[in-house]
Amino acid sequence: MHETIDIPNFLTPNELQETIKRVYDNTDGKTEFIDKWGVWKGQYVSTQHWVAKDKLPFVFSIVEEKLKNVLSLPFTIEKGQILQANLGSDLHTDYAIRKNHEEEELVGNPYYTLIIPHNDYDSHTVVFKEHADYNDFYMYKEKNDPIENHVNDEDWQKYCSHCWAEDQTYVTLDKACAWTQGKLLGFDRRRWHCSDNFKGKLDLKEGFVLWLREKDIYNAR
Repeated sequence: MHETIDIPNFLTPNELQETIKRVYDNTDGKTEFIDKWGVWKGQYVSTQHWVAKDKLPFVFSIVEEKLKNVLSLPFTIEKGQILQANLGSDLHTDYAIRKNHEEEELVGNPYYTLIIPHNDYDSHTVVFKEHADYNDFYMYKEKNDPIENHVNDEDWQKYCSHCWAEDQTYVTLDKACAWTQGKLLGFDRRRWHCSDNFKGKLDLKEGFVLWLREKDIYNAR
């Protein structure tokens, strides 16, 4: 597994605003995500502003250039968006990218999910040590037994009070990454992760989300 990244002030305020402008000038779709079967079943969870695929290198060029000094492997930005979240996400991986519940075809090797918050928010992205080559946690529970040294009650209630209670016994905490303006949060796309439960504290949190895959340097020649 690739190490979890937590780098404050990765983007300056000017770089952040310029990239926000580029996203909104180059979107090719907006998804209003409603939970169909999870912990928020039937509720509006988030709006996702998707960047057109052919515009990704331009829109995130500032981010991409800076990432070259952070990531050890060559990479391709597979997908990117501005996320406006109204409720915290449940446990999942980003092994395959989903757009409006539809899973896109997996291309190459999944690498990192990256998040860059637009402002300071009283919220976290919570990353666990366990991982899988699929997205849905119910499948992980079907294939694995509960573990003894799982995430403790204090951390589970602090970060994951919105998740299914039984899920606590299957995961161990890697890192809870606070959302501060311009920070770079990154984790292996195969790791289980979720948002914390910010319901009642925030009406909305907003940031860039990028999904990277490893670059196939042999076919790129």
